[in-house]
Amino acid sequence: MEGDNYTQDVENDVPPHVWAFIHEFLLGQANPKLDLRKPHFRPSVATSYPFILFMYSLLIVTGVALNLSVFIHIVRNKLYNDVTCSFVLNNVISDIVKCVVVLPITLYVLLINNWILGELLCSFLPMLQDIPMHTTTLTFLLMAWDRLRFIRHPTKARLPAFVCIIGTWLASVCLVLPYPIYIIYIDLGKYVPSLDGVGICLINLADDMQEYMRGIFLIMYAAPLATISYLYVRVSQELQSQQSSLTDIKFENRSREGRSRTDSHSTTTDFRSSRGDCDRSSQYSRNSYRDHENGRIRYNTDEPELDLAKEKRTQRYLVPMVTLYAIYLCPLMILRLARLVLPETYDNNKNFDISYTMFVWVAFAPTCSTPVLYAFWQMNRSSKERLLGYFRLSNRKLRQSCETVITAAGTPAVPRAKCSHVGVDSIVPQVDDGHSDNNSFQQDFASS
Repeated sequence: MEGDNYTQDVENDVPPHVWAFIHEFLLGQANPKLDLRKPHFRPSVATSYPFILFMYSLLIVTGVALNLSVFIHIVRNKLYNDVTCSFVLNNVISDIVKCVVVLPITLYVLLINNWILGELLCSFLPMLQDIPMHTTTLTFLLMAWDRLRFIRHPTKARLPAFVCIIGTWLASVCLVLPYPIYIIYIDLGKYVPSLDGVGICLINLADDMQEYMRGIFLIMYAAPLATISYLYVRVSQELQSQQSSLTDIKFENRSREGRSRTDSHSTTTDFRSSRGDCDRSSQYSRNSYRDHENGRIRYNTDEPELDLAKEKRTQRYLVPMVTLYAIYLCPLMILRLARLVLPETYDNNKNFDISYTMFVWVAFAPTCSTPVLYAFWQMNRSSKERLLGYFRLSNRKLRQSCETVITAAGTPAVPRAKCSHVGVDSIVPQVDDGHSDNNSFQQDFASS
């Protein structure tokens, strides 16, 4: 009965041929009994929307749960005092905004064919979608820059984390301000009272809009990720260089100690005693030279140095975070450029809808992968081995590490059959991967 009243009211306000054109344009089918004031699924997702709802719901729930856990961990343990963890916290906040605000609205727009969300959301939806995405990109960029400065000059002040975090959000807002200029909204309720609340939301793909979208691709995707890659390559080179220098110093120090012990057991007592007074009185004596060299080594080693094991461990997890983010975001960015060149018609409309729905889901997948990498980052070795052992993923590595440890100790390697029965807890503490099994991520930051 309500549908019949709606049809009768529309027919009284709109000529039949105009009404058929509007209905065909908005819903893709000329059925005058369908109420345009209610949401209707797109024809391209009419059969697959339950699966799409499930996948997006799974992504939203998992992303919120994981990022809230990371947020609580960082705040509770006050890890935000470290600049790197402050940037991670900003990324967590951005991911929560994506899961709570951006993804639900985006999913609604992807599934529903007619626009009933009003003019305000039509104008600001692209801004809401891009602000947290740009914030994440800028956060990764500042994190890489800060780490290179810190690795090169550990004594210098690091970037002010709070100021940088506020700057990422303000810069993201400024970058998306031109969006409303290219959005066109037509309120059908102004022309047809029966269609109050129904509108048409369009993007004006003019020449300047295409230039703006290409500029966003270059400024907020290609250039930042290329810069981040360069910075992290330099960080790895700096860590390797400092590791080599530290190894050379330790080797030189041990060589001097070996020569010192050899000299102390020499049998030329007469020669040593005959020059004893001269050596004690001369500033160029062997003892004075040795003291000078030991003092130089102590000076070099007592200078503020990096915890290379911890920094290399941090590097191993920050690089995959950025890499996965770049890979997941790439299909969506390319599709956005392709839509500027390839016109969307009734023939390829279904392909665009399915591709866009899938690529948006992939682009927001880092909201789950980043917290997982952070969890492995702050776990110690034994915890990770026990976790991987539950999924039977670490048995092979465990056997190899067992043979490596026993062989390094100078004893024959245990056969694989025997090594496979050795418990995880008895083997893992002997393996050195650059961090202690008894020290967690938060203890490293507390000690620093």
